[in-house]
Amino acid sequence: MYLIYGESYRLIEEEIQKIIKNETNLVTLDLQESCLDDILTEATYVSMFEESKIIIVKNALFFTSNKDKEEDMQKLLNYMENPIATTTLIFTTYEKIDNRKKVTKMFEKKYKIITVGNLSKIDLTNKVRDYIFKNKYKIENETLEYLIESCQNNYDLIYNEIQKLFLYYEKTSTILLKDVKEIISKSIEDNNFKFIEAVVNKNLRKALYILEDLYKLKIDPIVLVRLLAREYRLMYQVKFLMSQGYYKKDIGKQLKMQEWQIDKLSRNSSIFYEEDLKSFIEKIAELDYKIVSGNDDKFLIFKTFLLETF
Repeated sequence: MYLIYGESYRLIEEEIQKIIKNETNLVTLDLQESCLDDILTEATYVSMFEESKIIIVKNALFFTSNKDKEEDMQKLLNYMENPIATTTLIFTTYEKIDNRKKVTKMFEKKYKIITVGNLSKIDLTNKVRDYIFKNKYKIENETLEYLIESCQNNYDLIYNEIQKLFLYYEKTSTILLKDVKEIISKSIEDNNFKFIEAVVNKNLRKALYILEDLYKLKIDPIVLVRLLAREYRLMYQVKFLMSQGYYKKDIGKQLKMQEWQIDKLSRNSSIFYEEDLKSFIEKIAELDYKIVSGNDDKFLIFKTFLLETF
């Protein structure tokens, strides 16, 4: 059994691949969608036709400070005492493991815990360069540095953007600075735009789905909070000015925005009352303060806010 903890989705996946090697009998389960009983049932099931199997268990929060049912933890502890020899279990979590918990202490004593730390700037640069060269592309140092800094030294985000660059060029060539600037800026803006639109349109499921992706990419949630605040302020201003008899063209001049932008803001604000918009702007301001001044997990605070608000 293995427990892999780290903040990078991609680096955790690379550690999993080192363990899996050429194994083909794989099962992936997510504890946000499955329960512990599902995991243990799969782990104890032995097929007549397969000699061994690997089960990858994502979001194994019972190794963190997350509260769990005592009954579930006892089941896990019992399995850890007598695991099935032909089953390899790989637990992963993005949240810091809690070494005070009984289940974590026992796991550390009997099995292997792998902590995937963040890459240093030099290691990150070398890793990204090697990956690009391995795929038979070329990149100048200036372009590579811009790529890394634009992605906030975030390996997951860099990896995703590199895939887009490969698709953009279609065949191996030199990755140019001008193309990196255009593609990366558009990509980041697009992700942010989709999230804001999902929240504004009260599509909670989609908003949370995008938020999970942004969490993996380590986008600072305060950026999203302030973009959301700006969107609701503009919606309120447009709704208020239209109620005062202003035409969209005049509102566009006053807010220094194009008419299509005013159309979108007007359309989005139509499902709200003015007082609702004002109330939400106040809540966003409180959320901003809570995230900036607190020590709790920023994304968890933001996610809780969305769940409670919608």
